[in-house]
Amino acid sequence: MRYEDLDYRLVTGNEDPLQDNITVEDPILIGVHAPESKVYIKLNTENRIAIDTDEGGKFEYAFDDLKVDDVLSLQIKTGSKYDEFWQELIRE
Repeated sequence: MRYEDLDYRLVTGNEDPLQDNITVEDPILIGVHAPESKVYIKLNTENRIAIDTDEGGKFEYAFDDLKVDDVLSLQIKTGSKYDEFWQELIRE
C-alpha cells in the first residue's frame, strides 16, 4: 500500500509507478513502467542501475542499504539523455 497522504496524480501529473512504499525496513523497489523496456534507478548521487521490465512492465530491485531522506530517481534514457519520470523520498 502506498502513502495515502500524497495524491501523486494531482501533484505531479504522473501515474505512481510504485506498488508499495520503499522503506529502510523493506528496501525492495517494485514498480510498473513500459513493457519490455529499461528503467534506470539512481540513489542520491550514486551511479545509475539499469533494470529491465518484463512483458507486463513490472520491474523489481532490492537495495542493500537505505536511509531516511535518501532520494531515488527513476529514469528512462532518451537518446543520450536521462529523463526522470519519478522521484521517491525514503520517509521511514
